[in-house]
Amino acid sequence: MQAIVLAAGKGTRMNCEENNSKPKVMYPLNGVPMIKYGVDALRKVDINDIILVVGYKKEQVQDFFKDTVKYAFQEEQLGTGHAVMMAKQLLDVSDGILVCCGDMPLFKLETIKHLIEVYHSQKPMIALLSAIFVEPFGYGRIVRSSTNEVSSIVEQKDCSPKQQGIKECNTGFYIFNGEWLRRNLSRLHTNNSQKEYYLTDLVGLAVSQGQKVAAVPVADESEALGINTPEQLRMAERMVIHSKVTNQPKTL
Repeated sequence: MQAIVLAAGKGTRMNCEENNSKPKVMYPLNGVPMIKYGVDALRKVDINDIILVVGYKKEQVQDFFKDTVKYAFQEEQLGTGHAVMMAKQLLDVSDGILVCCGDMPLFKLETIKHLIEVYHSQKPMIALLSAIFVEPFGYGRIVRSSTNEVSSIVEQKDCSPKQQGIKECNTGFYIFNGEWLRRNLSRLHTNNSQKEYYLTDLVGLAVSQGQKVAAVPVADESEALGINTPEQLRMAERMVIHSKVTNQPKTL
């Protein structure tokens, strides 16, 4: 299994005083760049072929990880689907391609292991982690059919009023069938409110092809915390301090 970690963002809401002196994933979480939590977790579940998709101030990420990972470059921010497209040439014949975000460091090892087990046992084209949020604003909604099967993911800005009431949301953590992903990435388009290539559109595409998509809810919505602001960074730090994160890397 290979992994793609999305790490190209600027983090413009993180700290205006520093004038965006570092990419978002390099902001320290209890003394360690937040992206290191996710990379370390992948290695602990025996995924060592890791591709980081970097962009803004990419040299800082490269200086930190050096040649322990591979790098793909996303010079222009055109969405999560576009980021994965940038890594396509580095994909090998791996059966499974795990894709996650470098600014979501709180997923527990047992959660990641469980998703991998579901992927291997159920053999879906896509297995993903979902979360049941009390306040789901900002997250893509998991739309299910009348038989409770996943039918699509709709981003917040594209949701209908009814869809905005859905509590089950996408966490941005996936495992794709490798052959299927390579074959279908080029089918993504920008026909949406943000004019971006949404990786989430692959879910609806797989369903339209009659393929199975498995959504596995995390035990605690706090695992799916994305770090976009100083407040969210402090919240994540408190969670780490109180040992809610099991894959803590050593401080620098």
